[in-house]
Amino acid sequence: NAVILLSRDVDAALVSFEKAMELGDADAMYFVGVHYLSSEDDTLAQKEGLDLIEQAAADPHFHDGALYYLALLYLNGHKALGIAACETGDHNNNTSYEPFCSRLDQAAAAGHADALFLRGHSHYYGQHGYSQNYQSALEDFLQAADGGHADAAVSAGAMLHRGVSHPDELSRFVIPPNQAKAFELYQHAGELGSEDGWRNVIACYLTGEGVAKSPNMAKYIAKITQHG
Repeated sequence: NAVILLSRDVDAALVSFEKAMELGDADAMYFVGVHYLSSEDDTLAQKEGLDLIEQAAADPHFHDGALYYLALLYLNGHKALGIAACETGDHNNNTSYEPFCSRLDQAAAAGHADALFLRGHSHYYGQHGYSQNYQSALEDFLQAADGGHADAAVSAGAMLHRGVSHPDELSRFVIPPNQAKAFELYQHAGELGSEDGWRNVIACYLTGEGVAKSPNMAKYIAKITQHG
């Protein structure tokens, strides 16, 4: 019976993780904590799970995955644990977002690509407790892209493709255009598996933006990536 075998595998894994936890293994604390938090209708297990994830996040070497998990938990809230979701709509009311922002900042500082992408997105739109700051958004996207985040590479490329104008002075760029760099980022995203990345690469070859114009190359890439 597949279900029984799966259950036994989970139990065996938990035993191994619990032994690792006794040795202070932050990864084990994190994985067991996530497992307990997913327990439905078992508040005690969920509370134990939260405690384990917080212990993992407090590891001296930083457990970026645990920090990012906690950031999302505090952003979205958890009714059973009495954690209220952060308020929405007012990016100037940063106090209500402090539990989210502090953990997201720590995860981003540890190089967690998803955390960097989310913080970049928050900076770009001025939400989730972050003020709008295009330069900070671009820096986070670029760092996340370096860490293998395809969507971040597309986002950074989009910012650089046309540049970003100052909200109050459209003729002045906050982020100057750099189409050659944008093309590199689109290609990087495509190589990471992003369909949007390849679509933008094809568009660049068709228009000659950021790369020498080559309709033939555009057709070739469209064919091999099935975006024709």
